[in-house]
Amino acid sequence: MKSLHKIPNILSADEADKLSNAIDNQHYGEWCPEGFDRRNRVQRYSGNDIEEHFGWVFDKIVASSCALANDADDDLQNENSSAQSHLITLQRPMEVVITEHTPSSCRSIVNTFEERELCSCQQNQNQACNCYVAQITLVNNAIYSTEKPMQRDLECWDLAEPADLHSRNILMEKNSALIKTGELLWEWRGRISDIKDANEIGDKSSTAWNKGQKKLKASNKRCITLSFRAILPPAPDSLAKEMEKCSIAEEAKQQPPLAKLLTIVVTTSPIRSNPSTEMLERTFDTFKFAGDEFAYECPKVIVCDGCRILEDELSDNNTDSDEKKEDEQRPKITRKYSNVKQNLRNGIATVDHANNYDEFKKRLHKLCTDSDSTRSVFSNTSVVELDERHGYGFALRHALYHCVETPYVCVIQHDRTFMRPTPMKEVVDAMNNNEEIKYVGVSMKSNLNYYDIFSSKYSRRAVNELKSMIIRPKDLNIAGNIYGPNGKSLANMVEPPSEKRRRLREIARETYKASHQNLNYEEWLQSMAAQGVNKDGFHQLSLTPTLFWYDNTHIVRTSHYRDFIFNPVYKMVARGGFVEDKLSPIMKRSCERLGLKDGHAKFGCYILDDHSGDVFTGHLDGGSYNTACLHVKTSEER
Repeated sequence: MKSLHKIPNILSADEADKLSNAIDNQHYGEWCPEGFDRRNRVQRYSGNDIEEHFGWVFDKIVASSCALANDADDDLQNENSSAQSHLITLQRPMEVVITEHTPSSCRSIVNTFEERELCSCQQNQNQACNCYVAQITLVNNAIYSTEKPMQRDLECWDLAEPADLHSRNILMEKNSALIKTGELLWEWRGRISDIKDANEIGDKSSTAWNKGQKKLKASNKRCITLSFRAILPPAPDSLAKEMEKCSIAEEAKQQPPLAKLLTIVVTTSPIRSNPSTEMLERTFDTFKFAGDEFAYECPKVIVCDGCRILEDELSDNNTDSDEKKEDEQRPKITRKYSNVKQNLRNGIATVDHANNYDEFKKRLHKLCTDSDSTRSVFSNTSVVELDERHGYGFALRHALYHCVETPYVCVIQHDRTFMRPTPMKEVVDAMNNNEEIKYVGVSMKSNLNYYDIFSSKYSRRAVNELKSMIIRPKDLNIAGNIYGPNGKSLANMVEPPSEKRRRLREIARETYKASHQNLNYEEWLQSMAAQGVNKDGFHQLSLTPTLFWYDNTHIVRTSHYRDFIFNPVYKMVARGGFVEDKLSPIMKRSCERLGLKDGHAKFGCYILDDHSGDVFTGHLDGGSYNTACLHVKTSEER
């Protein structure tokens, strides 16, 4: 590989120890966590700091590379030496990056390019490229896994042919240097995939690593890479293009009625409170909080997932031949979970539960039919029954493919309720006027302070970038003193059932006031004070970017769900599971590969927040709904 140059023993043992101790003790600069999981500690240097602290190290690299090049000229028949003769003249680095690698950081399976965009000299084919990255490994050996895709595309997963020659593991030996230029620098992508104790390698100097060797398990193993980077920035993009991307339309276009834009899909499955429809009726009754158009005019679809029967629960005492035949036709399963609630959550029911569920669906059909002639929250509602168990994700997919004709869909689980007035129409208007918004989740207890959740997991650089991605559309600058800490929405919120819960709610609101989620909003308000934001009864709501696809109540572009999320090519949703389970890790890996902004833009997920300090939705917990009598009965039997 002519663009890979290895220089052994660039530093003596004493020099390496002194350098690594100085780095560990932060004599030059402080460690800063980076990466989406804060798994790497990083120090960055530029300008005069490079020469002051690391100039002597770079001089050693230059001297050693020149010596190797001279030796190679004397023996061009040696393949390795021939590769060394291609060493370029090393310019002074523009940046030095020190990274600590640990077993935790090596868990990532994402290979990335050194730079997401080509340098200006690579973009200009007539210009010679002298860019390079020179890495020195300290403390222990490292394994660098690298591969060449068929094309330089951040989302190209196919390797160049033959694949076995375009995927390899390279040993980065302790105190040695590895210089990447040309093809390896720009066309190959990689990562530090493992760490190996230097004593286990001995004098072995092979650059290939056995893929079958066991990964490092000991938590005290680590290595440090000292990277000298001399990469020219890419050619500047058109300023007009960037301005066009960031601009917001001054006047929002007139929107059609909400019923023409939005379909409400409610998913349900067997629960112990069946055949009662009480829980679903309570959920639908809270639709009024989302506005009359939402509650009474929008088309609604209730998807009733199928279920499987425990084989040993088939009733031998069933004397009714028709009922027995019906039981035998249902899908059967022998696997059991630890409790009834978990069984039902996984679509596994007893015969009694299945019969109750059948009765529940009959009552639901009647409830929707009787409501068509009246003004009811069940008006314009159709019921879809699935013969087999699909799971939440695929049940939703069935509804999207067969029952939804509007450009937007609001997905609600059967036990998720609105707790107070919620601007669902305004959210749809904002999505209609901003193409980058593809998903808007309505806040709940676990994601109300999402900015703080993100800050606790990811690096400072990523947090600052997320802050710049928060959207505050004009459609969500709502009049009437409805939203915010003193708005009518909070005053009309459903009251908690007990004094204890009321106290907890007050504590949560006080906690929110001190959160970075709220402090950032107040900082933004101060910067916008001259423009009269949040005056004359108006209140600006925010959309905070999220790297988690919450299955809680959300609005999504129908095409985004059909053509991207449920596209069978991408396999982002597993049959029988929830959408968020498999999709959310994929979203995070997308941001690792493409960067936070571009990786997030593919999914376009945001959380709605009115900065009142409280949530928009609650949870009835369908698995335990109206089961108090069952618990009493069980305790009496014991």
